[in-house]
Amino acid sequence: MERETLLFGELLSNTGFILVSSIVGILPVLAGFKPPVRWIDASLGFSGGVMIAVSFSMLYEGELSAYKLVFFTAGFAVMWLLEALIPHEHLVKGYEGPRVMKARLKIAWLIAFSMILHNVPEGLAVGSSTVRNPVLGFSVAVAIGVQDVVEGFMAGLPYVITGDRGRAFLLSLIAALAEALASLGAGFLGIVEAGALAPLTCFSSGAMVFIVSHEIIPETHREHSSESTAGFLLGVMAATVLELLL
Repeated sequence: MERETLLFGELLSNTGFILVSSIVGILPVLAGFKPPVRWIDASLGFSGGVMIAVSFSMLYEGELSAYKLVFFTAGFAVMWLLEALIPHEHLVKGYEGPRVMKARLKIAWLIAFSMILHNVPEGLAVGSSTVRNPVLGFSVAVAIGVQDVVEGFMAGLPYVITGDRGRAFLLSLIAALAEALASLGAGFLGIVEAGALAPLTCFSSGAMVFIVSHEIIPETHREHSSESTAGFLLGVMAATVLELLL
């Protein structure tokens, strides 16, 4: 019982950190800050680098085995399927999902769905890694929290351009809460059933790798590939250094 109590405390702490990080990211947007496109590409590249480093750090935690690859592939495949089935809107790539839904849903909800698709795998990663290995979980939470600041900022840009800052904050809050709930759900499941932890971490790793491959890299390499590549490298380095230090 004492171990479960400690794990629960760690889970709440790490989940709270990523929740606050996402909200902090939107604050400069609400203040009216509009960065140049090069800065946006570099920041998204940084976010992708962090996600890749965290994904493989979790995958290689413990002994590497075939079943880990199975769940990693499952996470990748499920995200691929969800991308095709769930209507959503990207900042650069535009609409993805069933065409029939594009006219039925307002742009606000399309962007919200896109943000949630990105954030849920990150929440699963934080929750499952925290319960599986608190030291790893803390480093994952810090790394995800850092890139959540960037993602929170990017999420609000479309609505700052239109002047609707209230809606920008609401959408970012919805996505942040989705990530936090995913973290708590994965953590609770891991505390109740320890055997689910390894599959969950590998599944979330595969899901995050898909997001980087399918969305972040294509979006950031349309115009300013040098900036996004440099940002990607810095993201990998930052996440790796954090893990070494923590």
